[in-house]
Amino acid sequence: MSSEPSVTPAPEPAVAPAAVETVVIPPDDGRHMALAEQALAVSRLIAGGLQGVVLYLLYLSVDTTSWPSTSPYWLAPLLMVFVFVPLLFLQAVGTMRPRTLMLWTAAATALLAALAWYDIWRQWQPSGFGVTGDSAMTFALVAFAIIGLFIAQSLIAAGDAERKYIASYAAYFDAAWKIGVQLALAVAFVGVFWGVLWLGAVLFNLINLKFLETLIEKSWFAIPATTLATAAAIHVTDVRARLVAGIRTVVLTLLSWLLPLMTLIAVGFTLSLPFTGLAPLWATREAASLLLTAAATLVILINAAFQDGAPEHNRPLALRYGEAIAAAILVPIVLIAAHALWLRVAQYGWTVERIATAATIVIALCYAFGYAAAAGLSLPGGTWMHLVARVNVIAAFVVLAILLAMFTPLGDPARLAVNSQVARLKAGKVTATAFDFDYLKSEGGRYGRTALTALAAGNFGSSTDIIRKMAKAAIAGNPVVPGKATKADIARNVSVYPNSRALPRTMIEQDWQKTGGGPACLSQPVSPCDGFFADLDGDGNEEVILVTGVDPYWYGTVLKVGPDNLWKPIASINGRCAGMLAALKKGQAAVAMPAMVLRDWVILGVRLHPQATTADTAPCPG
Repeated sequence: MSSEPSVTPAPEPAVAPAAVETVVIPPDDGRHMALAEQALAVSRLIAGGLQGVVLYLLYLSVDTTSWPSTSPYWLAPLLMVFVFVPLLFLQAVGTMRPRTLMLWTAAATALLAALAWYDIWRQWQPSGFGVTGDSAMTFALVAFAIIGLFIAQSLIAAGDAERKYIASYAAYFDAAWKIGVQLALAVAFVGVFWGVLWLGAVLFNLINLKFLETLIEKSWFAIPATTLATAAAIHVTDVRARLVAGIRTVVLTLLSWLLPLMTLIAVGFTLSLPFTGLAPLWATREAASLLLTAAATLVILINAAFQDGAPEHNRPLALRYGEAIAAAILVPIVLIAAHALWLRVAQYGWTVERIATAATIVIALCYAFGYAAAAGLSLPGGTWMHLVARVNVIAAFVVLAILLAMFTPLGDPARLAVNSQVARLKAGKVTATAFDFDYLKSEGGRYGRTALTALAAGNFGSSTDIIRKMAKAAIAGNPVVPGKATKADIARNVSVYPNSRALPRTMIEQDWQKTGGGPACLSQPVSPCDGFFADLDGDGNEEVILVTGVDPYWYGTVLKVGPDNLWKPIASINGRCAGMLAALKKGQAAVAMPAMVLRDWVILGVRLHPQATTADTAPCPG
């Protein structure tokens, strides 16, 4: 048996040792980011701490009645600046370029100080806390400053991020939502922070240790602690971008699916109006505000579905067509609100509230017609509702312009309202006894004081004496209550139709200041109204209907004499169609069998129900 020869393995060739490579290890990016985050946190905490110290010192000046609390022209600007400017800095530092942040902070400081100074100046009699205890800014300035600063910060942050004066809509969308979520979470965190402190105080109180309760009640602790907690909350939400994005997604998704429901409600409401008429809406006396609330809800829900308009957020058909229908229905809703406001202004002139409503309507019209155009351009094809992005940016600038105008002399509602009301008085659209002189003082501020001073020294023909008297009384804070109407006053006040008739003698001789309930023309020396007769309850005796106002919306009080020979109001009846009052004066009215207790009053073929709780829905004649 032969064996295989043994093989000796060849030795491996010698290999030259490889050259040692020098490996350059890059800096630890995570470590550098952590250091940058720590530096940013420290800067925010320092800013929050300084804000707390300054606000505490301002509070201390009020508590000790020292400067600047004794000078409202200093205190109000300082409060506005140190409440809002640090918040702008806390939110923007680390994300906004230093140069942009510096310029925006300086501009915001100057603007807020100027607005606060003017807000104090426009008041009736500005005075310090040390004098009368009243140098507060108006709530409206503080509330709308928050809205204006939120919009401005979003626009500037987006523009700075893209290095453009006008950024992309996606940048605006991201900036606005980031700021909004940060503020909401900061408020929630501060609330929980204080809840935990108070819970701790209660627990220590159980064992008779009150040091924590005593501490948190001290203003020197409470104010800086609140600002520091706010700074910490803003920092955490800033460095946790995914948290903000997640909350935004959840909120928008939930809101977007409310759009079809709100759209269905809005469409149903609008389509019902031709059948019900506008009278029930006008009867609420809040038509404009209710309609604007509905419009604002639609705008919010449309934007919740639209989001940033990016293709990856392509909406389901229900949301897409919900957006289009909601955009279209916005137009009639806002136009009806504008009409409701105009009717009130035509009858009673401009007031501060109506001017603010008019400003809101202007903004709502921008959204309504802009969104309607977006819906119309989307139907032929192309990017769905793409114009919404442009409308939102334009509307943001419109809102800023309107807010700036309303809180400066340019469009101050107090100035415009005072001018409107005084013009109505001088033109004879409202009598001196019916004019609200005290409104000029309570709502007109410095402008009202100037107007009252002029009225107290002016010449107004036969009304000069009473206008001067009532203006001086309003300035002194003692509004004149019109005197008791005499029999001659009542007979002169009421214009009876037909003119061959006269008011019942018992109605004229009745002491209306004792019995009350009647319209002003029965109790005030100068307060005109129109008187008509109709048997509305079908008992064979005519009631007297005293009417005030003008076509198409006038207000009537139905009065009936009782067994005690006293006249008392039994119902109200309101006009709502053009020409009704003129027809009444011509005797073109009748009564019809009642649907309720009183018989209907038929004017121009339209039945009016003389009951305060019944809505008249019959359509007006064409």
